[in-house]
Amino acid sequence: MSRFKEIDSKLEKLSNKLNARLSKDRPDYPEALRTFEERRIDWESDDIRRSIIIQPTFEVTGVNSTIWNFIAIAWKEEGCLKRRCIKGLVEEKDFTEIAQNIDILLEESEKLLTRISDKDLI
Repeated sequence: MSRFKEIDSKLEKLSNKLNARLSKDRPDYPEALRTFEERRIDWESDDIRRSIIIQPTFEVTGVNSTIWNFIAIAWKEEGCLKRRCIKGLVEEKDFTEIAQNIDILLEESEKLLTRISDKDLI
């Protein structure tokens, strides 16, 4: 059973509101590389890409699915230059911390990402 079962509807609701794409478990990757659960909400506005990402922690030895991250990121690619703004709202915590605070995390991420302008990217 997916650990996202209880929060997927909230992710879908925000995706619809933002006219964004909700990705589940990296669907564009080959099956052999999809070894962990993950959720992404991706959209673009004002030529800036924006994402909310919920994923396990990547370590030297592989993916650690016991500790999770909730990340808000905005970026813009200009040729070989990539400018971005990233904020880790939850870093290396048990998934239950994300699930229990999902409404607050989504609201904070939405506010942060919708307000970001070109001058905020470094």
